[in-house]
Formats: sequence, C-alpha cells, structure tokens
Amino acid sequence: MPPTDVRSEALRIIARWLDTAEFPDRMISGTGTDRALLTELVYGAVRRRRTFEWLATECSDRAPTPGALPALMLGMQQLLFMDGVPDYAAVNDTVRALKGTTRNPGRVKYVNAILRRVVRERDGLLKQLAAQPLGIRESHPEALLKRWQTTYGDERCEALCHWNNSRPGIVVRPRPGPAALADYQARLTEAGIAFTPHPYAPHEFMDIAHGTRATDLPGFREGAVAIHDPATAMAVDLLDPQPGERVLDACASPGGKTALIADRTGSAGHIVACDVHADRIALLQDTLTRLKLPDVEVVKADLRKHGLPEPLIQEPFDGILLDVPCSNTGVLRRRPDARWRFDPDRLGRTVALQRALLDRMAALLTPGGRLVYSTCSLEPEENEEQIAQWLQEHPEFRQRESRSCFPPETQTDGAFAAVLERI
Repeated sequence: MPPTDVRSEALRIIARWLDTAEFPDRMISGTGTDRALLTELVYGAVRRRRTFEWLATECSDRAPTPGALPALMLGMQQLLFMDGVPDYAAVNDTVRALKGTTRNPGRVKYVNAILRRVVRERDGLLKQLAAQPLGIRESHPEALLKRWQTTYGDERCEALCHWNNSRPGIVVRPRPGPAALADYQARLTEAGIAFTPHPYAPHEFMDIAHGTRATDLPGFREGAVAIHDPATAMAVDLLDPQPGERVLDACASPGGKTALIADRTGSAGHIVACDVHADRIALLQDTLTRLKLPDVEVVKADLRKHGLPEPLIQEPFDGILLDVPCSNTGVLRRRPDARWRFDPDRLGRTVALQRALLDRMAALLTPGGRLVYSTCSLEPEENEEQIAQWLQEHPEFRQRESRSCFPPETQTDGAFAAVLERI
C-alpha cells in the first residue's frame, strides 16, 4: 500500500474514532509494514489527542473544527513524534488524504497552514509544550491524573503517564517452559534478531528489538514462541496449576494465560477456556491453534447468565483464573484509547460486573480449590478494595496472597492479582 493510502486509511480511522469512540484496534487491518505504519499513525494520534488539540489552538486563532481535527492529529503525530518521516511527506500526504474526504477548500487550507507552521516553529512549540501542565504535555484526562496523584504521588504519576506514551515492543516467551529459553535465544542470535532478557522475568521472557515483526520470529508459525507481557504470568504463578487438575480460564481471550497454564500442566491437565463474544473466541482459538494446544476445551458462554454450558458445571474446578473486564488503566500504553473512555460512572458499572463474575465463578470451585482474580487495572476499586469487600461477604474464602505490577517500576503492563482459597 503506498504511503498516501496508509495515511488516508489512518485519517479515516481517526475521524471515525473521534465520531463514534469505537475501538481503534478493531478498525485497523492489513499485514506487515503497512499495518505497522498504520498502527503507529493511529495509536499515536489517539494517544496524543489532548496534546494535539492544545497545539492546534496555539497555532491558530481558533480551536480546530471536528472536520479538521483528525488531519491535524495525523500530521502532528508524524511531525513531532515519529522518526524517519520527512516533513514534506508528513504535510503533503496528510493534506492529500484530507482532500480525498472533504469538498471544503477552507478546511484543507487551514490544516495545511497549521502543519507548515508546526514545521517552522517545531522547536519553540515543543519547548512551550514542555512547560504545560501534566495533562496537556503527557495527554491524559484530568480524572485519571487526580486519582493517580492521590494514590501514587506526583512523581510516580508523572512516570506512569510518560510510560503510557512510550512505544510498546514485542515481548516473547519461548515454550513450552523455561528450559526452552536458551535454545530460543540461540535461534534469535542465528537469525540476527536483537533481544534482551526482560527485567521482570528474565528467565522466562525476552524483549525483542523494535523493527521485528512477530510473524518474522523464528518458530512463530510452529508455535515455538508465545507473545504476551510478563505481567500475565503473575496471575498464573498465583494459580499454580498442577498436572492432573481441572482448571478454568474464565475470560480467556486472546489466550496468553491459557497457553501458560497449558504449558505448566502439560498433557495431564484438563483446561477449559471460556469467553463471551464470537470474535474473542476466534482470537482465542487462533492462539491455541498456532501454539498447538488442541486439548484445551474452548467454550463460548456469558458467565452472567443462568444455565451455564455443561463443560463449566459438570464437575467443580480445582483452579479458576478470572481475568475480569476492567478499566484497562494498566495497559494504556498498548490501548491508548482507553484513557479517554475512563469516567467514574463507567468504573462503577465495571466494578459491579466484576463482583457478579466473582460470585458466579466462586460457586464453580471445589472445596480447597483456589480462584485467582486478576485485572489489568491500577484502580483500587477494581483491585484491593474489590477483594476486601468481597471477602467480607464470603467468609468461606480466604486470601492467600496478592501481587501487583506498576508499569514504570516493573517495565510491564499494569496488573493486579489475588489468589482466593475456598476453605
């Protein structure tokens, strides 16, 4: 796909996201370098939305209109936050993409003038930006900043915002287990792919240097390597699945935790993986197929409804991993649009859903069994407070242990997990 066409597609997605708040990742298609460029253009524009709105106002005598804002976000992302994009390409191709979507010559002229001013005054604008309040210079909503400043303090809050705006890379886990690490490192070296052991779990995970696509990794298609953040291993470590146990991964897609459970238990385990939406089930099955895990039983089910499918109720589970839907505030680096969806009302509804899922899954556990509740959230209401309140109402359970990951310090996604034992 020519660069102009990639920018046209990026402009379409950004405009649609601003209009509908749909998930950007579900609108991005393609493969290879085209998809990589498209993702960087779209995610960068979404991530820096507040910054770009401020810059557009600084470069004009009026705030940008809804019709002009997507093109300004797309152009500024290239001019200010992407390496290797020539200024002329960023401006001309963005303006050309805009011309393909509007009959308003004034809008095109307005966008062209602002982007050219950004080119001329880039150093001064970046210096002005660095002096702005945290929410503008790091492009986060005030609702999140106030929460994090209260919970973590100003310094850790700023470090978290900076982390959220950094570019995520590929993290891999050679499989089936730790013994595969040295062999896979040798394969990477032979292929000329740079890597470093991940600081959080150096004996199991590796960071792959930027510029390598997951599909180009040695053994990717054969299932020799799983792609997921080390924070996902925290919940599985607490679950500690054993060979021969009956284990449920209750909200399993895209399948990283399911695969880790299967690699820990081997062929002796009976693993059931469940999710609710057809597209999520398809993603889960794709992961299991690539990793050659045909023995995992995949079930489509809405865990909130009565009448669960037979595989979930035919006998109790020894272990249940409940990775609940959450606010995603621990993974804003990978899901930049989630920061703009956060609000207290939505948080309250999410906490209620989590509580309902906890109640339902606890009933499927055998006496002496354990349930690991996990989130990719940093919010106390979804994590420590949720567990504390639930345990007050369920004296038949006790908490063994809980763990959490704070991204700037663990260099992982943000996550929380607690293991609850049925007495």
